[in-house]
Amino acid sequence: MGRRWGQVPALVLGETDSTNTRLKEWARAGKITAPFLLAADSQSAGRGRLGRRFVSPPGTGLYMSLLIDPPEDADTGKITVLAAVAVCQAIEACTGLQPKIKWVNDLFLGGKKVCGILAERVGGSVVVGMGVNLKTPIGGFPPEAAIAGALDADVDRFTLAGTIARHYLDGLERLDTGEAVTYYRAHMPLIGREIRYTQSGQEKNALVTGVADDGGLMIRDDTGDHILRTGEVSLGSQSFTGLL
Repeated sequence: MGRRWGQVPALVLGETDSTNTRLKEWARAGKITAPFLLAADSQSAGRGRLGRRFVSPPGTGLYMSLLIDPPEDADTGKITVLAAVAVCQAIEACTGLQPKIKWVNDLFLGGKKVCGILAERVGGSVVVGMGVNLKTPIGGFPPEAAIAGALDADVDRFTLAGTIARHYLDGLERLDTGEAVTYYRAHMPLIGREIRYTQSGQEKNALVTGVADDGGLMIRDDTGDHILRTGEVSLGSQSFTGLL
């Protein structure tokens, strides 16, 4: 369907509403099978976690979704961990830059968010959406995306897309080895930091003690040790600048 990255059939669109939405629709209709990669120059309704809008202007980013058939025992946490790892590895390979991971699934560079990831199940398959900001838009990002930044590096988006897909599919074959979680821990500098986390509408302070094998955030608060598998975290009054 227009293009292949390695052994992965792929389609590149000028614009779509959401690459995740399109792949889920096509997969449900039986029009495509895994693996399949869809990329777009822009999205009119790009989505992030918790229903948030993902700003996707034309000519500035790589907006892609990968349809995969994960191992039967793989949960969404491991799949999302692997996505963050694959994008980090691909950015390092293609640009030399070294982004950091903010739990759960955001990539930061110089204190700014340069990539968001959203994994969604569709039947027995999973659609993993990855939006990478390659260039800062003319006039900057809109106010609602003030935390956004860009790689601002000389990189071909198709080369980057293919590299991400290769790292992801290679990692999927070795998901049970723990390699992805080891890399994730090394690139997630919240361990040992005091954070504030929001879960079920409540905010609490906690110390990050580690990352579980399934990607959950291990914390200690005034009620004991816990593992966060959903929710939001922040450094409170501190800034991620310099840390991420």
